[in-house]
Amino acid sequence: MTEKCDKCDREFDSERGLNVHKAQKHKKETENDSPSVEEVVDENQDNTVMLDASPNKIELDIKQTALVTGSMGLLIGLVFSIGLLTGLLVGTSMSGPVALDSGNFQDIGEGSESGGETGAAGAEGAEDSEIGELEEIPYDVEFGTGTENVEWDGETVELVDRPYMGSSDAPVTMVSYEDYFCPFCTGFHNSDFADENNMNSAFGDIAENHIETGEVQYYFKNFPVVGGDRPAEVSECFAEHGSSEDFWTFNHNHFQNFEELQEMQQTDPSSYDEVMYSWAEELDITGNGFESCIEDSEHSSTVHEDAQEGERLGASSTPTNFVEGEMIEGAVAYTSFEAVINDKIN
Repeated sequence: MTEKCDKCDREFDSERGLNVHKAQKHKKETENDSPSVEEVVDENQDNTVMLDASPNKIELDIKQTALVTGSMGLLIGLVFSIGLLTGLLVGTSMSGPVALDSGNFQDIGEGSESGGETGAAGAEGAEDSEIGELEEIPYDVEFGTGTENVEWDGETVELVDRPYMGSSDAPVTMVSYEDYFCPFCTGFHNSDFADENNMNSAFGDIAENHIETGEVQYYFKNFPVVGGDRPAEVSECFAEHGSSEDFWTFNHNHFQNFEELQEMQQTDPSSYDEVMYSWAEELDITGNGFESCIEDSEHSSTVHEDAQEGERLGASSTPTNFVEGEMIEGAVAYTSFEAVINDKIN
């Protein structure tokens, strides 16, 4: 049974897809900016994202009926003026995470709207940004694309043609579900950002001790819950039109420039897109196919299929990693990953 959008008549094969489409395409006029990283990380008291007690992740308690109850609808209506993120994630009780409809992994804020005009004006905006040339990936690793899927707890994890980092015959497969605009995902990958915000940053140690050594084959999948739909879609365009190494270069540099890119996407989406085009040029990814991939959100369905897959595996927060199917939630210390990886090898 298909679901049809009452605004544009586009058909979807699930209610989830319809909800995501409405959240992305028909709410921009009523949505305000997403919170700054300072609000998410530092103001975990009265009016921001509820965080796990660790605190090392953004956690969303998944329930089917939360967004359709009359009381939540009234609450959202009252707080639209101060931002959709606050309206969705501040509950009547602050004792735990606010429940979101499991069929509604949606962009909160303006992160998923496609940018405006491209060309010379946009390129000038990219040049004026604080983002410089692409950094090389700081790890001595191999790159490739997956050749077979895996099955964990009866759920298939799609890895065929997905870019990976690590050895083709690594004994351990690790899959991470993340949001490019999640501060804890950023801390997981960006040690400087983690140090500044009192977070754990485990990925560097994982890369050096397990990926470089051929023990772990590492995959990244999209789980946009706090506004990262746009970069998730862009990442898929890099994967489609570039090499596996190009994808990981995008991934690394996006987390290294998290704050600038998040603000750019919120305030001037067209300039964000132009930075992406300039990165593609640096990587010799050229042609209209790449630009139209971004402009037309061609991988929107891919992104939300990733989110559905992660949810089926049990993910409800970002970042969530699976090491041979064993779930590790949050940007926890490296020792937590080390213990699980060594256990899977042995």
